[in-house]
Amino acid sequence: MLLLLAQLHCAIELVPSTDPSPRPLAPVSVAEQSATGIEHVFDYIDALSGERLTPGDVGALVPVMYGPNGALPTRVREDDEAGAPIRRFIALPTEGEYTVRVDGLGSRRYFGCEGRLPAAGNESRQVRITLLPRARDVSLTTEVERVDTRRELPVFGQREVELRADARSERDLEIFRGTCSGEHPAQGSHWCVLSLAANPGVVGLAARAPSFGVAAMTLSMTDPARSIGVQARYPGHVLGTVSLRLGTLIGVLHGDSPGAVLAVDVPTRSEATGDTCPIGDTCIRGLVHLGATYGSYRRDTELVGPSTRVLPDGETGATYGLLELGAGVTVAPGGTGDRLRLTGLLAGVLAARTEERRSNGAVLSEASSRLGLMGDVLASVRFAGPWTVFAGLRAMWLPTVGSRGRQFSYLGAAPISTESASLLQLGLLIGVGVDP
Repeated sequence: MLLLLAQLHCAIELVPSTDPSPRPLAPVSVAEQSATGIEHVFDYIDALSGERLTPGDVGALVPVMYGPNGALPTRVREDDEAGAPIRRFIALPTEGEYTVRVDGLGSRRYFGCEGRLPAAGNESRQVRITLLPRARDVSLTTEVERVDTRRELPVFGQREVELRADARSERDLEIFRGTCSGEHPAQGSHWCVLSLAANPGVVGLAARAPSFGVAAMTLSMTDPARSIGVQARYPGHVLGTVSLRLGTLIGVLHGDSPGAVLAVDVPTRSEATGDTCPIGDTCIRGLVHLGATYGSYRRDTELVGPSTRVLPDGETGATYGLLELGAGVTVAPGGTGDRLRLTGLLAGVLAARTEERRSNGAVLSEASSRLGLMGDVLASVRFAGPWTVFAGLRAMWLPTVGSRGRQFSYLGAAPISTESASLLQLGLLIGVGVDP
């Protein structure tokens, strides 16, 4: 789609007179007209606001008239008063057109303008001159982007960004923080851009953000908006505000049937860069981990006694549910195109397990809850938008998972031992995640 943007242009045109003070000249001959001149009243209009400008606003903008043979004789009306419209008597050519030129190089407020008017007619003329202002309010937005996602820097980071003219425009631009009216809004990044060029056009800007470098932008001084928004974009890592993972736990040591894992990780944010960092840097953020796991285990039991003897006594197993709360770090390595994440975390767990039953169906330990520790090491790869696949290792340790086994008795029955056993389970984690 072709998008056409409206552009402002200066204009010089004749309009019906609205000033009651001009005194129309009596009809004169061509020779008298050449000697006396036609009275011109110049009204200056701001192209953006549409407001009429006072002589104080345009004191450095002196209109000059040119005919086919060069500059036209011009004199200032003698009875001008302070604050009255600017008047000139101009000796017009006998036919054709003449040029009215307003040179803006002496003004820091407005660009100049040039236009052609018809020479025919000897009545007083009111000339409206629409001028483009040199100063424009610019609102700067700083974004960090990857292929499919953009994220703005936080308020503190925006304040650290500096807006400057680029190399080709540095001689023609002055840039100040705040609006052109002198205000400094509390929110956003606001700048006043003043062009000192002879004519309005496209100027080059450069935004420098700490750590991210320089981003090039352009600004058209003929843009019809009073406040112009520009965007500085930098390639970078965009970390998810909340990461969700859903996967499977496959036990390798003391494992049984596969389990299910659900996790929510919330990374911390930098005050300056938010949840972003430069694409070439290795970005490290802390995180808070919340999770739940449903799994199962099998472990060996022992027959203790008589005396100090210990014999293997088969396996027992149970299912469990974990509630996890912990912390860790997530790492976005530089040079990976923001596709790889490495995560390590340590969490405390509350394990609610079912009854432990031996292979013959006998209950070894009643259902209970146990406290323990869990650690995950993961690698995630983004494959489409915010979607990721992950794989990693898990270690879970329950200091007192249940009874050690049975206790030998000379009476023939082997009661449950009062000694407790610990459980160290190692497993593989695989699954998918969302990292928005």
